Amino acid sequence: MSCCKQKKETPDPTPGPSFDDPSIHEDYKNYERDPFLAFIPQLGRWGFGILSNELSIYGKGAASAPSFTSKFLKGTYSFYRANPNILFREILSGFTVAIMQVPESIAFSFVAGVPPLSGLQATWWMAFITGIFGGKPGMISGAAGALAVVVTRLTASDGVLSYLSVDERLNVLYMTMFVCGIFQIGFAMFRLAKLVRLIPETGMIGFMNGLAIIIFMAQLPAFQYCSAEPLFVDCTVEQRQWLTFSGQPLELSLVLVHVACCMAIMKFWPMVPKVGRWIPASLMALLIGTLIEWTLFRQAIGQGTRVVEQTAPIAGDPPRFDWPSIPTDSQTLSTMLSFAIQLAAIGAVESVLTLQACNEITDTVPKISDSNQECFAQGLANLVCGLFRAMGGDAMIGQSTINIMNGARHRVSSTMSGVFMLLFTLVLSPFINLLPIATLTGVLFMVVLSTFQWKTFIILRYGRLSDSAAIVLVTVVAVFTNLAIAIAAGIILSALVHAWDSGAHVETDVVVKDMVVNGKRVNDVKYVHVRGSIFFSSTRKFVNMFNIAEDPTTVILDFKDALIIDHSAVAAIQGLSHRYALAGKRIIILNIQQKCVGRMQRTHGDKDKLHTQMSHQVADLESQGREGEEREENVADSTSSEPKDLQNLKMFEANVDGIDTELNKLIDNNGADVQEVDSQHRA
Repeated sequence: MSCCKQKKETPDPTPGPSFDDPSIHEDYKNYERDPFLAFIPQLGRWGFGILSNELSIYGKGAASAPSFTSKFLKGTYSFYRANPNILFREILSGFTVAIMQVPESIAFSFVAGVPPLSGLQATWWMAFITGIFGGKPGMISGAAGALAVVVTRLTASDGVLSYLSVDERLNVLYMTMFVCGIFQIGFAMFRLAKLVRLIPETGMIGFMNGLAIIIFMAQLPAFQYCSAEPLFVDCTVEQRQWLTFSGQPLELSLVLVHVACCMAIMKFWPMVPKVGRWIPASLMALLIGTLIEWTLFRQAIGQGTRVVEQTAPIAGDPPRFDWPSIPTDSQTLSTMLSFAIQLAAIGAVESVLTLQACNEITDTVPKISDSNQECFAQGLANLVCGLFRAMGGDAMIGQSTINIMNGARHRVSSTMSGVFMLLFTLVLSPFINLLPIATLTGVLFMVVLSTFQWKTFIILRYGRLSDSAAIVLVTVVAVFTNLAIAIAAGIILSALVHAWDSGAHVETDVVVKDMVVNGKRVNDVKYVHVRGSIFFSSTRKFVNMFNIAEDPTTVILDFKDALIIDHSAVAAIQGLSHRYALAGKRIIILNIQQKCVGRMQRTHGDKDKLHTQMSHQVADLESQGREGEEREENVADSTSSEPKDLQNLKMFEANVDGIDTELNKLIDNNGADVQEVDSQHRA
């Protein structure tokens, strides 16, 4: 085959010995397989170890919280007292972001099918709590579209809870957000934020495209009207009717004018010198749209469009605690749990990706601990939202980017954005009721245009087919099911493509030569050097590299540069060994990496045969000959008695150390006699 390089060496005429009874060393004989049910106590010890470790960490954190809080507050006060300019910039940036969040929070509350006050209070709770406990200072959270498009399936009159009343559906939503917060706190405790790295770039592109399409579809009720109920939100899907040029030409025209003016203002307002930089374009669009609605349309023309007060009016009430009731029937309870898991996963993914984007802007080295901390903060905020009748939310990449680009690098900006949002909710509720729904629709249409990944069409035209398929799959699944399932589908497809590609990268180098096996020479040994990863996708190619009928009686598989990944690889090697044994031939396994040995030992069907295959001592014939010659030379050098130099003769050898020792002893023993003889001589 093309991947196999085979060479044939001239065999030695000396016949090889029989290998029925080889001499095998005992390297692999001491391995004992665990009992079948041993994994149960092992899992218990593993889980208990994780739980005890987490409890000890949180216990230490709770014990040190008072001192840490005191030091943090003192340090913060000292820092901002010494740097008032930074404090002013943080507060100003938080104020700017809060103004931008007002129209989007109202718009996303209509997307989710909840009262606008629920969206505004969700933004205040999310921004305030994540600003204090979040993993990235300066990152903004609030009522976001990624969760709103999922929540609408719970609150819609034709959704999964259509058999419940409006108040009952809202109660289920708030309980769902409470459970969602618990799940996200669990994600943080078990360090699951690192799983975001499994999401491919094509999956994220499809995620953003699906989100944009869903937000666009959620704006279509702005082109509907309902005369059966005093409030549009109380109308069912059957009672709502479309605005048409044949039936309501003037009202439909005014709605389109609102949308077009809002989009034009948001596009060109940032280009206005000085003022366009400090006043958000979305806020200016709402102000101009409201002015046109209540002056030009209603006063001059005499025809208005639907406003917030006619859709779902809000009152500037402060947040109030309201424990949501737990569903009693199994259908509602299962729906609540499934949506809680979906919302927790979507919120965690969106928040971690926003954190990574903020790190790229600030050139900060990302840390997994920051992502887990952000998941904890998001979970705590959503849990509190569920207790205060707020729709919940997650990180908002647009506002976070603007906040950081404004120079905000500390927690004051994100925390103050929540405080300002609460003040706006309490004070500006009369003005919010006057906002035209068509103007909010124009704001969200611009969000759609900025959310959709327009590079998709370049990838579809010039990219790889599998990447294009992944983007289309995630987008379609997101639109027709939900974003969580879409992300899972993208991960699965990308994993299958990767497995298919990796399965084609298994190669072998084949040499037929004479070798030394267990100290005995064996002729015509097929030596196979395997390279690559062997797993379920590559086993067929690996097995097809061998021809049992034509191969010699001894085949050596060298896995020095290969990995045995799963049981499919183990079964493939075991099947080869069995077929070679039926043909009266043997397989010898060499150089399996240590991390793969345990996998083979645990799952191989014939453990003793595997030990035999892995325990042979194999050497190349040429290297064996060179080692023998070197050993003979060393022995000859050590046993040779012929001196090479004259001074090496025995007769010329002198033990200098021994002579010195004897002289010292003579001096010590006879020192007194020598002194006596010397004195007599002088006399």
